[in-house]
Amino acid sequence: MRSSLKRFLTPPNPSGRSRPRAAGNFLAVGLMSGTSADGVDSALVEVGKNRLRLLAAGFHRYPPSVRREVLAASESGGSADLVCTLNARLGKIFGAAAVGLARKNKIPLRKIDFIGSHGQTIRHLPSQKRGGPSSTLQVGDGAEISRAAGVVVVSDFRTADVAAGGCGAPLAPLAHHVMFSSKRENRIVHNLGGIGNLTWLSAGGGLEEVSGFDAGPANMLLDLCAERFLNKTYDKNGAFALSGRVDGKLLRRCLSHPFFRKNPPKSAGREIFGNDYFNELVERFSDVAPADFMRTLCAATAQTSVGQALRFFRVKGRVRWIACGGGAYNRAVMLELKNRLGAAGETTTSGALGFGEKSVEAVMMAILAHRTIQCLPGNLPRVTGARKHAVLGKISLPGPDF
Repeated sequence: MRSSLKRFLTPPNPSGRSRPRAAGNFLAVGLMSGTSADGVDSALVEVGKNRLRLLAAGFHRYPPSVRREVLAASESGGSADLVCTLNARLGKIFGAAAVGLARKNKIPLRKIDFIGSHGQTIRHLPSQKRGGPSSTLQVGDGAEISRAAGVVVVSDFRTADVAAGGCGAPLAPLAHHVMFSSKRENRIVHNLGGIGNLTWLSAGGGLEEVSGFDAGPANMLLDLCAERFLNKTYDKNGAFALSGRVDGKLLRRCLSHPFFRKNPPKSAGREIFGNDYFNELVERFSDVAPADFMRTLCAATAQTSVGQALRFFRVKGRVRWIACGGGAYNRAVMLELKNRLGAAGETTTSGALGFGEKSVEAVMMAILAHRTIQCLPGNLPRVTGARKHAVLGKISLPGPDF
C-alpha cells in the first residue's frame, strides 16, 4: 500500500509541474483555523525527514459575516444547509489564504508540493469513555482548496483517528515533538487556542514517550468575555484582564467542572465550554465586575493547566513551559501561568524557539500532511485513545488543467 500511494502521488508530469515526492524535502503550506473562528493561520514550511524550517507565516481574517455563520453553525441549532454552504465557502477562503501566502512571499504555486488543512471545527463530540463512540466535523472542503491553489491537499485529519476508536484530538503532540523536543530538558508545550492543550516532551524521549491531552478552555471563554463586556472580539494583550482581580468564588466554580478531574485521554470543544457554560457563569456571578470576571478566567486557565500537567504528567524536577497560540500574547494569562508554575519551571513562548506563537498549529498541519503522503501515522493512540495508529487525512488532487 505504501509504495502504491507514493506512486499515486507522483504521476507522470510532462508539463514539469511540481508534484509531491516520495522522499527528500518538501515545500508545504499548513492551514489552521481554531475554535475562536477568527480566520485562517497559514505557514510556509520546508519539511523533510530531518528537516523542518518555518519560512513565512500569515493570517487571513474571516469576514464578520463568515465568523457569525461559523459560530451559528457550531451551536446546537445550526442547520444542515448552513454547514453545507460553509464547507464550500470556507474551502475557497482556505484556498485564498494559501495562495495569498505564496504570492506575498513570491513563491510560485507550482513549487508548493502540498497543502495541509485542518479545516474549521463545527462539531467535536469525543466519547466520555475510552473506546466509546466519538464523532467530529471539520468543514472547509479540501477539493475547493486544491482547485483554488492547484496543489495536492491533505485535509480532514481527525476522522481517521475517530475511526480507529480515538477522540480525534489532540493531534498536536506529535507535531510538538518534531518542533520542540530537547535532548537536555523536559518540556511542556501549552497551546493556548480556543481550547488549551498540553504536551509532555521528556528529555531525549522519542514519540513513544510523548503524552498530551486537552486541558480545557483558554481563549474561548476570554473571547466571549470580550464580546460581552467590551464589544470586541478579544482582549488585546490581556490589557483589560490585567486591570482586574481574581474573584475567589468564581474561580472555585470554574475549577469544579468535572472535565478537569477526568483522566486522559480527553478532548474538549465548544460543546462543553462554549456559550451555555459561559452564560451560566455570567448569570450566577452577575455581581462580579467585568475586569475581575475576565482576570478570573485567565487564572482558571492557568490553574487548571498547571495542576493537570503536574498531576497527569507526573512532573519531577524543573520543566520548561512553552506557550503558543493566540493566548500566549495575553499578558494576564502568562502572568497567571508564571505565578502558578513557580519554582517548578520557567515559562517561555514558542517564538523564542523559532516558531511564532500564531504559526505553531499551521506548521502542525504541514507536518501531519507530510506524514500522510509518506504513509506514516499521524496520531498517537496514548494521546487520543485510539485502538491503533492511523494514517490521517483525505487527499484532494488538482484538476488536469493545472
